[in-house]
Formats: sequence, structure tokens, C-alpha cells
Amino acid sequence: MKQLARPPPPSRAFQDLKSTVAADLTVDQYDKIIEAAYLQEGNLELLQDISRIGQAKQGPGPPRAGSSKVVTVAKEDTGGFAFYQPSQGEVWLLEEMTAIAVTSGSWTISLELAVGAESMTIIPTQSKTDTFLLFSQVFGWPSSATYLDSNTKMNMALGGSFDSVSIFALMTRYR
Repeated sequence: MKQLARPPPPSRAFQDLKSTVAADLTVDQYDKIIEAAYLQEGNLELLQDISRIGQAKQGPGPPRAGSSKVVTVAKEDTGGFAFYQPSQGEVWLLEEMTAIAVTSGSWTISLELAVGAESMTIIPTQSKTDTFLLFSQVFGWPSSATYLDSNTKMNMALGGSFDSVSIFALMTRYR
């Protein structure tokens, strides 16, 4: 006896990305299909398809190609401020930071990471007379990979005498 069955419908992941070449898949397109996927047993095939799509684009591991950005904050006054905090579900890798100050005297900078109510000083308050600072693993900081997620906020404080300070951080999306 021959059994007849309907072929399964195409996966929604492939329908949403119809006519998209894997090499041209953007991080935003991939994130869009992930955000719409429910974590339910009935969606096992969809989740496997999403994983296959990610592997075809990304390879075996992070960081995500095409997802780097430069976070920029400009300040004209002293005091503490939240520099960066990722959105829910994101993990970012801090690659390097630069600070450029327009100043005629000395200025101070400090950096801390806060997780909930707990904080940890990363760069203690340092007095600077130079106008350009580069924080890079090449020069010893950060000494290892620094990952930020939605629980982690990067805070800074500026002091001293300056007209303006512009801070740039190169961030790469890890997941």
C-alpha cells in the first residue's frame, strides 16, 4: 500500500530570505528571522534552518562578519556618563578606544564596567596632558577580550580642564 503525504512547506527562514545569496546576507536580515522565531518544540526545524543559514554566512564561530561599528560620544563638560550598553540579546566585543581632547591644560578620564548594582574600575582616574589617547591591546589595554552584553554598562567619567572630548570605541558584534 502506497502512502501519500503532502510535502512539508518550505521553512519560513528560507521564505523570508528568498532570492538572498548567502554571501550577501546582512546581520540585520539574520537578526530579523531570529527575533521572529519562537523557542518551542514545534519550531525545531525552523531553528535548525536558522542555524544552517548562520553557518553558511558566518562559519563556525563569532564574531559576526559585517557587524563592526564605531560608537562615538562627544562631551563638553565634566562628570560621569553611560558610554555604551548593548541591547537585549546582543553581545559586543570592545576592540579599541580613542579619546581626543581639545584642551589647554590637563584632563582626567576613568572607565568602569557596571553589572547591575556592581561596578568594576577598568581604567582608574588618570590625568592626561596629551590630546590623543589610544586604548588598544597592542599597548596593553584591554589586556584580553572585553565583552559587553545587555547586563553590562560601560561608564566613563571626565574631569579637569578641557573644551571638548570625543571618545570613539570600535565594537564588533559577537552575537
